[in-house]
Amino acid sequence: MRVGVDLSPLFYGMNRTRGIGIYVENLAAALAAHDTRNEYVLLTTRGTQPYTLPFPLPSNFSLAPLSVPPLGRATPLVSHQLILPLSVRGLKLDVLHMLQAPYNLSLPAVSFWQRVPTIVTVFDIMPLRLGDALLKFGRYRHFFRFQLDACRRAARLITATENTAAELAQHGIAPRDKISVVPLAAPPRDEGETPSAHVRAVVNGAPFFLHVGGDEPQKNQEIVLRAFGALCRNPAFKHNLVLVGQHHLGDDAALAQSTRAALRILRLSELTRADLDALYDKCQALVFPSSYEGFGLPVLEAMRAGAPVVTSNTSCLPEVAGDAALLIDPQDASALSNAMRRVLDDERLRVKLRQAGERRARQFTWERTAQLTRAVYELVGQARRAPSPTSGRR
Repeated sequence: MRVGVDLSPLFYGMNRTRGIGIYVENLAAALAAHDTRNEYVLLTTRGTQPYTLPFPLPSNFSLAPLSVPPLGRATPLVSHQLILPLSVRGLKLDVLHMLQAPYNLSLPAVSFWQRVPTIVTVFDIMPLRLGDALLKFGRYRHFFRFQLDACRRAARLITATENTAAELAQHGIAPRDKISVVPLAAPPRDEGETPSAHVRAVVNGAPFFLHVGGDEPQKNQEIVLRAFGALCRNPAFKHNLVLVGQHHLGDDAALAQSTRAALRILRLSELTRADLDALYDKCQALVFPSSYEGFGLPVLEAMRAGAPVVTSNTSCLPEVAGDAALLIDPQDASALSNAMRRVLDDERLRVKLRQAGERRARQFTWERTAQLTRAVYELVGQARRAPSPTSGRR
């Protein structure tokens, strides 16, 4: 079987270090390492930054650049709504896998015109849940609806959790029996790289709690700040709070609880894999009270590093964390500060969470992700080859 896999998200902005980039790169690497039976065509495109695959391609893999003129922000719209559909027949693909359905029309998106059976990975339908809080501009809302219509035309959808699969079915994007759940895994550690000097100074300084995700509305950074400020009321509490993300809120929510929070909130952005691993290794705990996630990779990243995790009792996070984390209401700052205090005060709990987290993280591997994804390719490919009910009739 000849499978096309669209690697285009790796060529845009910060995608490579975000969840979508981690997924695309590690899925491709695992397929290359473990599937010698199928033939793979990896589609690439003109993006906003150069990209080279960090692993060698075996003989059953090839690259197929989409020939697109530089058209600024319109480039991905032309590449994926026109050039890609025109190219897939010439590439003789049996199935095509598109790895994201974005709401930003300046990113590679699912083709509405699907000339071969198409599989689409959809991690979440967050714009339907958060509405204007996430998509402030009408063009983004319209484009996401267009993407959902393209997903409805797909032969099959892939998502990472049962929670999202149920939501996709509930909103009529696809019937549940046309959705395959394929969990992700923590990205491999970068053993050949050392953390930056700034991150080394952070991890070698005062003990700290870690929050990953920035000020995106679903990440509830304000709740984290309020919980940290409440802990700072105790003069014996000497920890810092480290916030990781592209953009952050100010200190006001923490300072409203205690002025002792001043100068103890550190903000980091544009980190390398080695930087993130160092923070997970040394943090007192990851606090991740997100209201909505498609999977929640930081939970597994922290667990893999042996860090206790405090996360939400909503969305897919209980499904990913299992019994290896403390679960709280993501809108309740008091519940979060109490959970953080429990991690500090109860050594037996810390050991239990570390051990349970490490076991939980080992259950998720990219080899398993690749195996389950390949099974979806074969399922769709077999359906294409199967004779129609009317074949052979006169």
